[in-house]
Amino acid sequence: MVHESANHTGNELQRLIPDVANKSVLVVVNDVENSKSYTSLLSNTQQLIVFTESSDTYKQIDEQLKNAEKSPILNCAKFNNAELQDNLFDVCFLIKSFNRLNTNEKEKMLQNLLKTLKTNGQIFVYESEWSKDKESHSSNPVDVINHFHSAKLSGKENFSFELVFARPLRSFVEEKQESFHLCYMFKKIAKENDHSNFQDFLDQQQYTTNGVLRYEKIFGPGFVSTGGLDTTKEFVDSLNLKSNQVVLDVGCGIGGGDIYMAKTYGCSVVGVDLSTNMVSIAYERSMDTAASKLKVSFEIGDIMHHEFEPNSFDVIYSRDTILHISDKMTLFSRLYNWLKPGGQLFISDYTCAPKSEWSKDYEDYVSQRRYVLLTVPEYGKVLESVGFKDVDAQDATAKFVECLNRELVRIEANRDDFVKEFSNDDYEHLIEGWHSKLKRTASGDQRWGVFRARK
Repeated sequence: MVHESANHTGNELQRLIPDVANKSVLVVVNDVENSKSYTSLLSNTQQLIVFTESSDTYKQIDEQLKNAEKSPILNCAKFNNAELQDNLFDVCFLIKSFNRLNTNEKEKMLQNLLKTLKTNGQIFVYESEWSKDKESHSSNPVDVINHFHSAKLSGKENFSFELVFARPLRSFVEEKQESFHLCYMFKKIAKENDHSNFQDFLDQQQYTTNGVLRYEKIFGPGFVSTGGLDTTKEFVDSLNLKSNQVVLDVGCGIGGGDIYMAKTYGCSVVGVDLSTNMVSIAYERSMDTAASKLKVSFEIGDIMHHEFEPNSFDVIYSRDTILHISDKMTLFSRLYNWLKPGGQLFISDYTCAPKSEWSKDYEDYVSQRRYVLLTVPEYGKVLESVGFKDVDAQDATAKFVECLNRELVRIEANRDDFVKEFSNDDYEHLIEGWHSKLKRTASGDQRWGVFRARK
């Protein structure tokens, strides 16, 4: 069983790591039980330089790589003490070698990596701990991302790191209900200016941490989508989930729906969201509750660039998220490919009146939020065009309005608690936002759709 589990992990790592064929590769590895799980993935590199501070790990790797076609350079030394050529490596692996460092050591390592990595070079990070008892060490998986994002290299050109993904190893989630064996991928990029990508837009504007927590206060604990637990129960219960099924949640938010599915039905759930703020809260909640023993994992990344094996999921579920994605046909084609034959698709999403009927205020609102909206019939036709069958596209605006009114009553009844936790300005902003939604739905501009389909 142990050998089988190791094989599952090795196969999963093989799918996640960047291509190393004929590449110059740097490895920093420490405190691993079986270094072969990693060195076996690096057999076809052009150049391989390994650093480890562990003499036991050094001996393991030395033995395993004796018969390698190209002799690696092994160093039993601290990487931060090394002087390496600038722009030398295509790929870097940090295996259990980042969280163990204190803040200053992390900053130095990232500066060194920015120098020695080529532009567009990739870093693959694997960590299996979530240290909460050492102030100088990472206390949340998102802290790793924040460290990388804060690293800058200035000169004739400015360089920084861009997150590609953060994903738990599913083999640990499925077999041990351990969701904090995380893999991250970063890329070194040249930054010509301080422009923000869409992930930055979400995290810095619509989904700031404070904004997310305010939304949760009105939707209910664990939720940031229309109707909170009430609509989640109604929609999820209609899917007739089974304990042996796997669900993909596109735009998982702070994870309440995923935890509900796994806890109620015993199924396995993979939640993906582009917002690091959202997933950071989901990590915190899942670690601090019994949810840590469920088959739930949360991933940070752009679903348009995520890769899953074909026929991986029994159900794909998404709540009020796809409004952010412009190329819906490509997205739905990807979802179709990932679903098993006969698998179910469930989506709730913002929709709209025909664009020719939009008011100027609604045009401005959609533009400011960067939404890309379709009418309910248009939405259904795109689903059909990529191959989905039994497409049921329903205008559920009446239910949306019902939820909005119920949420307003809830937040107004708890005004004092809300203002105490946030501020009166936050309260007024939220109330104004909900009244604006009701105004837009009453005018017919803003609508809400519920979509079901099968592969």
